[in-house]
Amino acid sequence: MTVEKEKTAHGKLLLPALGLAVFSAWLVTVTFELLLINIANSFHVQVGTAGLVAAVGSISGIAAGLLLSVISMRFNHKILLMIGLACTGLAAVNFFLASSFVWLLATNVAVGAGIAFATSMAYSLIGDFYPLEKRGRAIGWIVAATAMAYIVGTPIIGVIAGISGWRAVMILFALPVPLAGLVLSFFAIPTKSNQEVAAVKREPFFEGCRQAVMNRSAVAALFVTMFSMAEGSISFYAISYFRSQFAITIAVSSVVMLVGNVLSAGGGVVAGLFVNRVGRKTLGTFTCLFAALLTLSFTFMPTFNLSWGLTALRFWFAGMSFTAGGSLVIEQLPRFRGTMMSLNTTFMNLGMLLASFAAAFALDLYNYQTLALILGGLGVVGTVIWVVLVRDPCKTQ
Repeated sequence: MTVEKEKTAHGKLLLPALGLAVFSAWLVTVTFELLLINIANSFHVQVGTAGLVAAVGSISGIAAGLLLSVISMRFNHKILLMIGLACTGLAAVNFFLASSFVWLLATNVAVGAGIAFATSMAYSLIGDFYPLEKRGRAIGWIVAATAMAYIVGTPIIGVIAGISGWRAVMILFALPVPLAGLVLSFFAIPTKSNQEVAAVKREPFFEGCRQAVMNRSAVAALFVTMFSMAEGSISFYAISYFRSQFAITIAVSSVVMLVGNVLSAGGGVVAGLFVNRVGRKTLGTFTCLFAALLTLSFTFMPTFNLSWGLTALRFWFAGMSFTAGGSLVIEQLPRFRGTMMSLNTTFMNLGMLLASFAAAFALDLYNYQTLALILGGLGVVGTVIWVVLVRDPCKTQ
């Protein structure tokens, strides 16, 4: 069966399969963010110590992204995505069985690898099987899938944990969904033809990485991803800011988180509809800049309503910027999309690590305003790099 015939046969299920893969890869992370206190109590450690699982996941994601940047040239992207889902399911089982905190930390290596494999290969498969004019819309839905992990996952996780504890979440929710994604991916995602695979295998093993490093625009785009991800991490700390500054309740915090992720998903989808008409670089310029400016300003508002209003707008523009950014990054090296998107995942994790270091510095020594200024400033730096150094190859085609 040729690739074109497979795309026709499976086209309606391809995007849902990729979306479900990304959605399921993030469920364990959502569980930890929501139930970190409960998990810390289970192992009799401080919440700050339990938070080390995030650092382990980021480091694992960086390593997995670097590995994928090489092996994605030689191995089928569909198989690599399925490996990511298998890692996520295996992690859920190990979290359920974990009897020590060290076991817990070690297991999060699989979580970081699972997110890296699933996310980077989902983008790569969009590049493999969607024409240029449809890639932006498809990427918008992938951006939305990440937000949907929070929108759909948060209430379900809360209900299961309230009845049976956090371990039950792993075995009843975080495990079955990746398994469903694994089955759907197997049947719905086409496989590249032997001729296409053979053509790629003739390339030197590190050729994709060499091309990425030698391409100024590609390198710049990766650094924009890092700075944008660092700026976007403000959403993780915004809830804590609202609770400490305005004394909002946990119930209100949950609503704030839910609404923010709905807006992020909506922004990502809407950007996908307009990215071809407006242009990838133009859309990315304005949305990245607006998101950064809103991060710079929301902690200086005198009331919760004003502060949350600016944050809500930031969620919307951030969702749009991720779609615009992903749509342009994937076009930087058309022959080596797997390598480029794997490196993009690595730089995403570097951005989250950078934000965690900034938070440790700012919140321990200063305040939330300082953190917002640092992360917002990184977003502005990313926008400048985007405008000056990143080119849009689609305009030259």
